[in-house]
Amino acid sequence: MLACPNPTIDPKTKLTSCSNGLRHRAQPTTCSYTNPPPLNDGGAGGEAGAAGAPGSVGCFTDADCRSVLRGYCDNTDQVEPQCRSGCLTDSDCDGGVCACNGIDSGRCTYAECRTDADCGTDGYCAPEPGICGPDTFHCITLKDECATTADCKLVGGVCQLQNGRHVCQGNAVCGRPFLIADAPRLAAIAARADWLDATLAPELGDLTPVQRAQLAAHWARLGQMEHASIAAFARFNLQLLSLGAPSDLIEACNRALTDETAHARLCFSLASAYGATAVGPAALDIGRCFEENDLLSIAKLVLREGCVGETVASLEAIAAAEAACDPVVVRALTRIARDELNHAQLAFEFLRWALTQSSAEVRQELENEANEQLARFESEVLNGSRNQTDAALAQHGLLDGDALRTIHLAAARDVARPLLAALFGVGVSGAA
Repeated sequence: MLACPNPTIDPKTKLTSCSNGLRHRAQPTTCSYTNPPPLNDGGAGGEAGAAGAPGSVGCFTDADCRSVLRGYCDNTDQVEPQCRSGCLTDSDCDGGVCACNGIDSGRCTYAECRTDADCGTDGYCAPEPGICGPDTFHCITLKDECATTADCKLVGGVCQLQNGRHVCQGNAVCGRPFLIADAPRLAAIAARADWLDATLAPELGDLTPVQRAQLAAHWARLGQMEHASIAAFARFNLQLLSLGAPSDLIEACNRALTDETAHARLCFSLASAYGATAVGPAALDIGRCFEENDLLSIAKLVLREGCVGETVASLEAIAAAEAACDPVVVRALTRIARDELNHAQLAFEFLRWALTQSSAEVRQELENEANEQLARFESEVLNGSRNQTDAALAQHGLLDGDALRTIHLAAARDVARPLLAALFGVGVSGAA
């Protein structure tokens, strides 16, 4: 059986949450909510049909859906949003799951399973973030490569369902990962248009529906990572202030935070264009992000988030821009590559300053940490699985696994390692 250490019930989602990040649906439940549905709930026509079914009229807000039982305006289809019925239990949904959020009445969503019992003795019924709507539910079993993003140790890697199996996806420009308890933290995808730039319009004519779906998922994943980078730099800004860092580092950090906001908008705009559905980030969980704030802990975090993560991201974006043909995609990747190079430089400049503030023992510990992180990263690149993609997708910014492996190894061995060796003044193990 897969492990679920320290299980607790989330009172909002009604899911069982494990301390390793796994969430699963042990049994069917009844949703509770604090935000009441529109007035006249269940009015004329409101009892007709299953919850989740489209209403007979379009809508702009939830208030337009008073005639529908627990009505809400589903704007997943931005062209013609429809009134749909909320749910309280699975019986309100035609074969799906009633997904709870504790704020609104539940939303009916597709489900391969309804409870853990549907997944056999070695599996869990776990939510999978939806690109264009609420979470869907799929079985996670021992055949899966990962159960949570924490299982994907490549910097910025995420655990996603592909061809019926959960695998670690690293095909993404990861930016500066937002690490909490040594695992990347991402916001889910939400149906929203306020993160988009409507002027970004890549060429779609030669793409098949499958290719467009792959690109939409890829750019949405990039958007999640760039969005998480905003949080990483916001935290770093406060950490710099807490350490009494020089003003030039704080100014550079403020610029980086603005850059990452622009990157997230670029990525979500492209995801929405390829997928023909407006998407953006949901709320980001920042719990436990300020647990360790001494100089040594912050420097170790910057080593991984900045010196390794941003270096990899910049070289990956450069390679993706060189391979791309669509001018809109090339411009977006070129902007991202340029900014990520500056962010990587900020990480090394901070580390240089931190070493001047550190004792010999702390400097030695940081050098050891750099050695360990580089060795671990290179090992994971060499041994981790990589998915092969349609070569035509590279024209739109999605590189295949072999290209990514080469880029990541070069970033670690030829850039990060010698730069760190120069900072420490001695040969970081394995440096040229």
